[in-house]
Amino acid sequence: MKEPATFTKLLLGWYQDYGRKLPWRETIDPYKIWISEIMLQQTQVNRVKEYFYPNFLKRFPTIQDLAKATWEDVFPCWKGLGYYRRGKNILKAAQIIVQKHDGQFPLNATELQQLPGIGQYTARAILAFAFDKKVPAIDTNITKIIQILWSREKVETMAQTLVYASPSGRDWNNAMMDLATALRNGDDIKGELGQFFPPQIASKFIPTRNIKRTSLNQKSKKKSGKSKKHTIEVGIACIHRNGKYLIQSRPKGKSFEGKWEFPGGKREKGEDFRACVKREILEELGIEVSVRPHFFEEEHEFEKVHLRLRFHRCQIQKGEPQPLEKQKLDWVSPVDFGKVNFLEANEKVLERLMEMKT
Repeated sequence: MKEPATFTKLLLGWYQDYGRKLPWRETIDPYKIWISEIMLQQTQVNRVKEYFYPNFLKRFPTIQDLAKATWEDVFPCWKGLGYYRRGKNILKAAQIIVQKHDGQFPLNATELQQLPGIGQYTARAILAFAFDKKVPAIDTNITKIIQILWSREKVETMAQTLVYASPSGRDWNNAMMDLATALRNGDDIKGELGQFFPPQIASKFIPTRNIKRTSLNQKSKKKSGKSKKHTIEVGIACIHRNGKYLIQSRPKGKSFEGKWEFPGGKREKGEDFRACVKREILEELGIEVSVRPHFFEEEHEFEKVHLRLRFHRCQIQKGEPQPLEKQKLDWVSPVDFGKVNFLEANEKVLERLMEMKT
């Protein structure tokens, strides 16, 4: 077992030498930190840093300025970020903070989470980065570091132990995020902290890349007398809500009975993948979902079948999921993926989802 206090001490030393310089780290204004956190949920750091963050704050420098605005005012600054519901939520939350809290952000996570669009992670991030509270803003990156070094079962408890060993909640959370970025990029962890991440450990953090696509028009090499493989294409929905993903069990009587998977189904002839996902989810769960472009694609070769799986992140637009095909349903956090008996074909996409913010 690696000593938490030693890890935190070395982590903070490493961060002092190698931490990233980011504009939202140069302020303790909870408004500016909140805006950066919402933007970073959906867009790469460099794009937020160089364009969206400065432009938004130039137009709405204070929470009072934002609270006076309408969505028509906000939209030009949010356009290109996507997830417009999040943009609308920051407008609603700003108005509530100004009207009900005199323009001051609440100082506890429970009150913060009552504001539109602020979940547990964002609430903790505001408390840590703006007010230097010793709370861990646990995302998939921090989760993965803790799971690799300590335990898959007690991420929350270990995160609390680690942050309490730090004199600064702000620095600890920033350091963990920068460490995750370095590991994800395959960088060597320099200094004494490197003892915690020898190559065989650090390699576990490097994201799995998409399997190279094979063109459907490319003719497979076949032995004489062998028929061409049948291609099956499946659109799969990774439906997320409140930091969790919806999963379903394989129905009785079907192969891999008792295993868990993300809902979805076969693409029909002439149907695009996103339309396929919408149709399948309506048929399987009785709900309407918005479907983002796919974030991961995987292909498998079997004796007579070429299988293509395309995974899309989705959000519920209408209805509540129902087991219309007599399957079991559950909501699971990425932290708990390791406790679920998933289909082996989901292994790589689970790694990708662990690296993404919900």
